[in-house]
Amino acid sequence: MPRVAAARREQYAAGRRDQILEAALRVFADKGFAETTMDEVAADAGLAKGSLYVYFPTKEDLLRKLLSRFTLLPELPQLMDSIREMPPRKGIPKLVTQIWRRFRERRELARVVVREIHSNAERARIFNEEVGLRAYRLLADYLAVWMKRGDLKRADPIATAQCLFGMLWFFLLSQELMSGKETHPLSDQAVGKVVSQMFLAGAAAPAQLSARKRGR
Repeated sequence: MPRVAAARREQYAAGRRDQILEAALRVFADKGFAETTMDEVAADAGLAKGSLYVYFPTKEDLLRKLLSRFTLLPELPQLMDSIREMPPRKGIPKLVTQIWRRFRERRELARVVVREIHSNAERARIFNEEVGLRAYRLLADYLAVWMKRGDLKRADPIATAQCLFGMLWFFLLSQELMSGKETHPLSDQAVGKVVSQMFLAGAAAPAQLSARKRGR
């Protein structure tokens, strides 16, 4: 019986943490981290302020857990597994399409990230440690394999991974967060095609580019 009770307590605590984090995401996206008080997060979560501090002692701790819990790409390990044996000319377009769809679905979290990492160096470091480097390394492992096989130019895999994510991040900023759709709207298909083509044109090994040209 004690074991069951302990499991139920942990389940209850996990539910409360998720409840608070979801509320924090909504309020931070609307007002910004600096302007938000713990009272406002508690009110949105439907909890007493004291309950908030039980799970998150400080607002900075809340932000750190928010970035860790609601990462922009929690499915990235599975996505990378799905293209592991695909050559880049097939794997990269598939990966780009999946990443772009998830970026758009999580634009509210992206809005929080943009506000906080550009306004505070420490929060930028937290984001880079909790989210950025993990994602870069997963993609870099895939790129390194195909660099060794000669399909991609030999280069720093982490830097190359950052280039791909950087292009998608820019389109997210311009299209979804900076009203780019109102001035120059792009379909999801257009974004995926442009990013894939530009990345592969720059990363493909010369022999692969020549083969593609001959195959046209």
